[in-house]
Amino acid sequence: MRRSAALYGIIGLVLLIFGIIDRQIAPGFRFFVWVNLVAGIFALVLWITSSGAAIGSMVGQRSTRYGLNAVVYSAAFIALIIAVNYISSRHHRRLDLTTEKIYSLSSQSEQVVRNLKEPIKLIGFFAGGENQTARDLYATYAYASPKVSYELVDPDKHPELAERYKVSVMNTTHIEVGNGDTGGTNVTELSEEALTNAIIRATRSTKKVVEFLDGHGEADPDDVQNGDGFGELKKDLEGEGYEVRKLELAQLAKVPDEATMVVIAGPEKPILPHEAEQLQDYLKRGGRIIAMFRPERPDKSIDEKALGDLVAQWGVKVGNDIIVDQVVRLFAGPALGLNPIVQDYGEHSITRNFKQRTVFPMARSLTVEDNLKKGLTVTPLAKTSDTSWAETDLETLFKQQKAELSDKDTRGPISVAVAVNGDLSELGWGKGDARMVVFGSTDFVDNQYINNFFNRDFFVNSADWLAGEENAISIRPRSLRASRFRLTVDQFSVVFALSVLLLPELLLIIGIAVWWERRN
Repeated sequence: MRRSAALYGIIGLVLLIFGIIDRQIAPGFRFFVWVNLVAGIFALVLWITSSGAAIGSMVGQRSTRYGLNAVVYSAAFIALIIAVNYISSRHHRRLDLTTEKIYSLSSQSEQVVRNLKEPIKLIGFFAGGENQTARDLYATYAYASPKVSYELVDPDKHPELAERYKVSVMNTTHIEVGNGDTGGTNVTELSEEALTNAIIRATRSTKKVVEFLDGHGEADPDDVQNGDGFGELKKDLEGEGYEVRKLELAQLAKVPDEATMVVIAGPEKPILPHEAEQLQDYLKRGGRIIAMFRPERPDKSIDEKALGDLVAQWGVKVGNDIIVDQVVRLFAGPALGLNPIVQDYGEHSITRNFKQRTVFPMARSLTVEDNLKKGLTVTPLAKTSDTSWAETDLETLFKQQKAELSDKDTRGPISVAVAVNGDLSELGWGKGDARMVVFGSTDFVDNQYINNFFNRDFFVNSADWLAGEENAISIRPRSLRASRFRLTVDQFSVVFALSVLLLPELLLIIGIAVWWERRN
């Protein structure tokens, strides 16, 4: 009986310890706590009443001393864990161990807040002054930069703040810059993408204007309905703080001086000679141009010769071809594809740390002209794979949907995007520099393809380089975020007790019982 009573005492201590741990960490599941405490006290009482006379002699035994040492070591280990948690609470450090870094800011968001010249404050207006999703998102920005602070406000309790910041809709975030004299900006969408874009708009001191050449069948930046429109791209540029306009160059004497850059998005009809002269003059004045091409058709419905001549003067030759790549389809083997995927990038500010995939549908080849003029630097930005080639037999390709690599074709890898930098003083055209980015594809950033892989980032990085915003070049936040599973206090208590405490407790009790029986 004494042997069994001693076992009751050990099991009673185990039950009490686990009950106390659960009471301190997750008190919401009271049933588990009370079962352990009541059962533990009952076992201890049973042990004391059954072997009271033997307790004194047991204290002096060697096994008792070993047991006390084990208790001391266990207590020291628990104290160490408590100390580590206390230190970590005083010196906060966040680690995102997810593969896609879904709980961290994108590289662009981090660059934006780290390069802030003035402090900003995120003021969220929510019902009751509380929104856990917003608090978590704001805290992520504040963690990335000491110049970011945040506050959640109940507009019903503080209507004067809502009036001051011109907030009329619930769930609005106001970005206040500096002391608030600049007016700041409001954003109603609660996402990293929306907040980062709003911070860029609020902190950008100069206006950046993107002029889309119009009147020649170019992609329409106002078209958000059709797949070949550029409406989604316009939203992304406006989110970066650019003002997007259409440019009717045929009615003007020159490209407007306030134009930060001109985008020529795949004209189907020829650019008029005096328009080409105006664009050339704009470049000689230190202008910036994005030139995008479409493959010519056998029926001559697309004529981009004038645009090709323009970029040729700056060291870029556009091939009269279309890039074909072999794709492997499950159970079908290799097949021809007109949407080559790009993973090979050149060394340039636009592609710095850029290793993501992009897709360039319906692309023409781009090559660097031989014997470049002194002062011109042409850098290939993106190349297709080794399995691709530039198909020159367009009539067979479009009419029969067939393509075969021949001696007239160019084997891959093939450039589909290049960057041009012209030193105007060395070229003899003035001071400063002119910049141009040429894309062999127009479709890669239309409404259908802009969100494929990282096409959007590649184009906007190019625009940032042209605008002299190298600090903004990065990977932008994804609009889709991973779902988060949230537990109430009671739910957490149940999960903690059943998954963290119950199994170790049962294993410990069974182990003690087995050890006790073998010992005796």
